[in-house]
Amino acid sequence: MESRELQGRVARLHYQHGMTHQEIGDLLGLSRVKVTRLLADARRSGIVEITIHSSASPFGDLEAALVGRFGLQQVWIAPSFADERRTTESVGMAGAECLRALVPTSGTVAVGLSSSVAATAAHVHADPAPELGFVPLAGSWGGISRGMNPHEVALRLGSAFGARTYHLPAPILASSPETAAAFRSDPGVQETMRRAADADLLIAGVGGMEPRAGLLIDELGPSEQRQLTAGGAVGDISARFFDDEGRAVSGDVDGRVVGLSLDQLSAIPHRVAVSFGPHKVRALETALRAGLMNMVVTDAETATALVDPAAGNTSAENSESRNRRSGA
Repeated sequence: MESRELQGRVARLHYQHGMTHQEIGDLLGLSRVKVTRLLADARRSGIVEITIHSSASPFGDLEAALVGRFGLQQVWIAPSFADERRTTESVGMAGAECLRALVPTSGTVAVGLSSSVAATAAHVHADPAPELGFVPLAGSWGGISRGMNPHEVALRLGSAFGARTYHLPAPILASSPETAAAFRSDPGVQETMRRAADADLLIAGVGGMEPRAGLLIDELGPSEQRQLTAGGAVGDISARFFDDEGRAVSGDVDGRVVGLSLDQLSAIPHRVAVSFGPHKVRALETALRAGLMNMVVTDAETATALVDPAAGNTSAENSESRNRRSGA
């Protein structure tokens, strides 16, 4: 990423002086494409913040339809793009808007495993809330980090809000149920899990059962995936798998999780699912229908599939076709 000084110069010329991308490029000796990228970087880094003085949503009717179908507290919908990375960025922006609206100035926010939740952190710009705490729902992966562990996401969100953060010193999935039980008996783990269970707000992803439908499913071995499927699993929330009725799927995988149970996370008053994509529709529909989550941040195509399954099938086919053409 270019220096913040160059981002600031380009931003001032464009937003304050109304210069076009080409005019700025000619003035500073930059290509038009580079100017466009610098302006995008300026927004991501927080140099530029755009405030829209309107409560109107571009997807108001669709949001109302989702609220009506599932009895949700609130919904945020982002545009869908052929490029999945753009959709992720867009959903991240909507997630940041959700957090700014819901996160209290004090209390606790529980954070689950999710690449979509991780995408919100870069877009959060808020006043410091030192009486607020962010706590992970479960432990973390070992090895090389992808920046999506519950602890890492909690830390990034805590930094964005100027809040406290807590760590759960354990793996999200232990090597055996006995090892998981030992971790859960640790006083430090118990204290963090108690804080998470007492949270006012939960924000987490909802993963599906197909490849690339969630961070966890791709990490499990074939035998574990078969056991979950045989148990009726349709998706998971932070490693807790559930069936088509929203009930916990017991078994070896569930016994190895170090984190809140499905009943515990469902008892948190305000529960936001941040999830999108055709492979997650069934899991997300179940989580909302069963009341596991009572708010949602998603994209327009996923929302359409949730409201109108027939239309959603067409959207999913179009998405698959775009992915094939783009080589995804």
